Amino acid sequence: MKIYLALTVASLKMYFRNKQALFWALFFPLLIMIIFGIMNFDGFNSPNVGVYDAADNDASRALVQALGKSGDQELLDISMGSVEEIHHELEFGGSRAAIEIPANYGIPGEFAEIKVTYDERFQQERAVVSTILGQMTDAVFKEVAQVPDEYRVENSIAITESYVTGQGQGFKAWLIPGIAAMAIMQTGLLTVVFTLVRFKSQGVLRRLKATPIGASHFLAGQLTTKAIVVVLQTYVLVIVGAIVLGVSVGQGRMGAWFDLTILALLGGALFIALGLAVSGWAKNEETAAPIANIITMPMMFLSGVFFPLSVMPDWLTKWSQYLPLTYLADGMRAITVEGASITTLGTELAGLGVWIIIAFVIATRMFRWE
Repeated sequence: MKIYLALTVASLKMYFRNKQALFWALFFPLLIMIIFGIMNFDGFNSPNVGVYDAADNDASRALVQALGKSGDQELLDISMGSVEEIHHELEFGGSRAAIEIPANYGIPGEFAEIKVTYDERFQQERAVVSTILGQMTDAVFKEVAQVPDEYRVENSIAITESYVTGQGQGFKAWLIPGIAAMAIMQTGLLTVVFTLVRFKSQGVLRRLKATPIGASHFLAGQLTTKAIVVVLQTYVLVIVGAIVLGVSVGQGRMGAWFDLTILALLGGALFIALGLAVSGWAKNEETAAPIANIITMPMMFLSGVFFPLSVMPDWLTKWSQYLPLTYLADGMRAITVEGASITTLGTELAGLGVWIIIAFVIATRMFRWE
C-alpha cells in the first residue's frame, strides 16, 4: 500500500509539473467553455440586412433605428453602406436583404418608394424582414408625421420587393478558407517554435555557427521550407475541401490560385515571425508550448474560423476583428468564396502588413541563437 501511495504521489507531482499537460487538461477546456458559452447559438439570430439611406434625415434615421431594435429586443442586424456594397453583401451571402431608402423619404407631400431585395434561397429570413419592415415603416411614419392611426401609410410610402439568387455557397464554402488560414497559423508558428527551441536546447544552432554552413544558412533553409509547406497545405486543403464539399473556388477564376499563393505567403511570413519571437523568448519546450498555445488558441476561436464574428458580442468583435488571423481568414474567404482579386483586399493586406512589421520587430529583438 505504501508503495502504491508513493507511486501515486510521484505521478501526481510529475503531472502537475508538466505545464503543457496542465494547459491541455485545464486551461484549454476552460477557454473552450467560456468562448462557446458567450456565443448566442441558442438565441434568436437576427437576419443580416444591408441598408442604404439616401434620405439621411430624421425620419430615415428613425426608421433604421427602429428596424435594428425595438425596446430591448434586437430585430434586424443592420449594416449601412452604399447601394453597391449592400447588394454585394446580398449576392455573396453576407446579408439576407438589401433595403434602399429613397432620398425623398420623410418629406411631407412626397411619395417615397422603399426598395427591398431578398435572396430567394432564404424564405424564412425574407418573411421575418418583410414583417418587421412593414410594421416599423408604418409605426415610424405615423410617429414622425404625427398623423392619426386611421391614416393610410400607403398614400405616402410603398415597399417594393424583388429577388435575386445569391452566389454564396453556404457554411461549407465559408469554412474552407477559415480552416486553411488556421493551418497556416499553426504551421508558421508552432512548427517554428518547437523546432528551433529543441535545436537551441540541444545546442544544434550553437554548433552550426562553428561550421561553414552557419546557423543563418540553416535558419534560412528552415524558413524557406515552412513557406513552401504553407503554400502546399493551402492548395491541398482548398482542393480537397472543394471536391469533398462540392463548392467552387474563386468563382471559377484561375487567377484566384495566384492570389491565394500570395496571401498564404504573407500569412506564413507573419506567423513564422511570431514563431521566431516565441522561440527566442522561450528557454525550453515546456515554456514554449503554453506561450504558443496562448497566442494561437484565442485567435482560432475569435477570428471567424469556425463561425461568423456576428455570433459574438459586440464588445468582443470590436477588437477581435483586428487579430492577424482575422485579416488572413477574411482575405482568403474573399478570394475563394467571392472571387475577389488580391488587389481589392485593401483592408486585409494593410492589416497583415502592419502585423508582419510588428512581428518582425519583436522577432529581431527577442530571437537568440543560444
